Amino acid sequence: MKQRTLLPLLALLFQSHFLLAQFTLNGAAVQVNDTCWTLTPAQNGQVGSIWNETKVDLNNSFQVIMELYLGCKDGDGADGILFGLQPVSTSIGQQGEGLGFQGVSPSVGIEFDTWQNGNLADPSFDHVAITKNGILNHASANNLAGPVQASPTSQNIEDCNWHKLRVNWDANTKTIEVWFDCSLRLTYTGDIVNEVFGGDPNVFWGFTAATGGANNLQQVCFSYTTFLDKFDDVVICPGGQYQITLSGGVEYSWSPPDGLSNPNIANPIAKPDSTTEYQVTVKDACGNQFFDTINVIVDGDTVFFDLGVDTSICEGESLLLDATSSGTTSVDYQWSSGQTTASISASQTALYAVTVTIDDYCVADDRMALTVIPLPKATLGKDTTLCLEQTITLDATTIGNPSYLWQDGLTDPTRTVTSPGKYSVVATNICGAKEASITVGYEDCRQVYFPNAFSPNGDGFNDVFLPFDGGDVGVVHSFKIFERWGGLVFEKSGFQPNDFGAGWDGFFKGKNANPGVYAWLAEVEFRDGHRQLLSGEVTLLR
Repeated sequence: MKQRTLLPLLALLFQSHFLLAQFTLNGAAVQVNDTCWTLTPAQNGQVGSIWNETKVDLNNSFQVIMELYLGCKDGDGADGILFGLQPVSTSIGQQGEGLGFQGVSPSVGIEFDTWQNGNLADPSFDHVAITKNGILNHASANNLAGPVQASPTSQNIEDCNWHKLRVNWDANTKTIEVWFDCSLRLTYTGDIVNEVFGGDPNVFWGFTAATGGANNLQQVCFSYTTFLDKFDDVVICPGGQYQITLSGGVEYSWSPPDGLSNPNIANPIAKPDSTTEYQVTVKDACGNQFFDTINVIVDGDTVFFDLGVDTSICEGESLLLDATSSGTTSVDYQWSSGQTTASISASQTALYAVTVTIDDYCVADDRMALTVIPLPKATLGKDTTLCLEQTITLDATTIGNPSYLWQDGLTDPTRTVTSPGKYSVVATNICGAKEASITVGYEDCRQVYFPNAFSPNGDGFNDVFLPFDGGDVGVVHSFKIFERWGGLVFEKSGFQPNDFGAGWDGFFKGKNANPGVYAWLAEVEFRDGHRQLLSGEVTLLR
C-alpha cells in the first residue's frame, strides 16, 4: 500500500482494503491517494462528495476515525465538511451553505461548519452540529444536537492544520458521539433507525463539502472505520514469509510474538513455523486503542528464495534479484516494479519487493532496499576574471557523498579565492573520482579617463569634455565643472561614459565660455560596485 503523503495518521489498512472498498466520487471530489480525498479545491461555487457504494447496517455499532482539513482561510473561508448517513443515492451534493447535503432526506448529518449563516442560526464560531433530513437550520426541529464550538481550544478550525475526527455509533444505546481533536464535543441519543429512516437500518455513508461566494481547500483522510478495516487471512508457503502492513499509529503490540520480526512495529514480517493467529493492538495519537486479527496459515509447497540483505551499487551498475521458486502447477511473481518474471535486474534506488504465489494457493514475499551511489560529478564552472579586491567562492559539492582534495591540500567542498591562479579539486567516493579545475584571473576594474584639454570649435574633434572608459564604469552619478573663481558652469548626473550628449560643449549660459583652466568633480560608480569621488582640471582652448 502506498504511504499517505498528506500527514501521518493511524491507518489500519491491509494492502487490499481500499482496493475492495469502492467510493463514488461526485462533483469536484478527487482521490489524492489510497486513503485521502479532496472534496473541494479553494474555488468558489464548488461541491464534492464521496459515498461508499456498500450500505451499512445501523443495527450494528460502528466507529469512524478520520482527519479533516478545512483550509487556511478564516474570515473569507467556507463552507465546511459534513459526514452523512442516507439511503437515497451515492450521487448527492449541492453547493453553498448546505455543505453539499441540503435537502437530502431522510438523512443524518454531522456538520463541521466554517461559515456563519444568519439565516441558519449559526453561531459566531466554527461549529459542529447533528442534523436530520438535510436541513441545517439550527433553529428548526431538524437540529438534533449542537451547535457547539468544533475545536476544544479555538473558535477557528480553518487554520492550515489537520484535525482528528472520531464518530461513534452505539447501536445498543442508540447514541452518537462526535470527538474532535481528541475531545468529546457532541452526543446525541435517539432511535434514528425508526425515527429518521423509517425502520430501514441500511444506509450509505460518506462525506460532502461545498463552497459558495467564499472557499477553502477541504480534504478528508481515512484512518480507521469498522466498515472497511478487516484483515484478510493469508496462506504462506513453508519457508516463506509475509509482511503485514499497517502505518501511522503511536504504539503497536502483536501477540503472540513468535515468528514475527518485531512485535512492536507497524509492519512486522511474519514467518511462523506453523499456522498462527496474530492479534494487534494499536494506539493512536488520541490514546484510542484498536484491535484486529490476522490468521497466517502455513501450507503448500516449500520455497527457498532470498533476495538478500539491503545493499548498494554504483551508478551504471545493476543487481540481479532472483526469486525463482517451484510449484506443482504454477508459480506467479509480482514485483513492486510491476514485473512478473522470476528474476529482475535492479539499477535504481528503491525498495524492491516480490510476492511469489505457488499453485494459486500459498504466497511468500521478500524485500530488499537497494541504494545506487552516484558517481562524483564535481564542477567549478568556467574560467573567470575578477576585479581587484573581489573574492569568489568555489563550490565543488556534488552528489554521492564524496571526499574532496584541492591542489593545495584543503579538504572542504568549498573555498574562498582571493588571489589569481589555477584551482583544482578531486571528488572521490567508493564508486570513483572526478577532477574539476578553474583558472581565476584579476584585473583593475576602475579605469576611467578624463581628457586634460578640449577645443569646442565645431571641427568634430575634441569638441566635448566628458569621461571615457572601456567598460569599467557602471554609472556617472554626478559630473560638475567650475570656473577659476568656483562658479558652477556645467552639471550632469546619472549618465554613462562615452556619451557625447552628456558632456560639456564649452558653452555657459548660451555663450562660449572663456578659454582657460576649469576644475571638474565627478562621482563614479564602477562595475565592481565601488563608488569613488574624482577631480581634476581641464583646459578649454579656443
